[in-house]
Amino acid sequence: MLPFRNLEGAAASLGRPLAPAETLWFRYSVTMPDFHIYAHSFFLLLCLFSLCPLPLVLMEAMGVSVLRRFKKQPNVRVPFSRVVQCYRDVVAVLLLVVAPLQLTSYPLLK
Repeated sequence: MLPFRNLEGAAASLGRPLAPAETLWFRYSVTMPDFHIYAHSFFLLLCLFSLCPLPLVLMEAMGVSVLRRFKKQPNVRVPFSRVVQCYRDVVAVLLLVVAPLQLTSYPLLK
């Protein structure tokens, strides 16, 4: 995926030394096929869909009153079992729809 095969070439292309995270990613991905790097985007989506709503779920479960001001129906409490069911449904859609669609679209992007 990257047009250079060593750290010096990457640093020269950027015109600056690589940051530690960039160096770590470069060492991880330099010999990896493009498709495997592209497949990482699905796992990134899975992490985002799992971690981003987590603070809201925890605040809702703890009954934090600050959230009531922003809710359409402040007196309605969502049971934790419904939250878990919603999460399972979202993950199922990611696995059954998004992952195959994303992985089969790779040749179009290349």
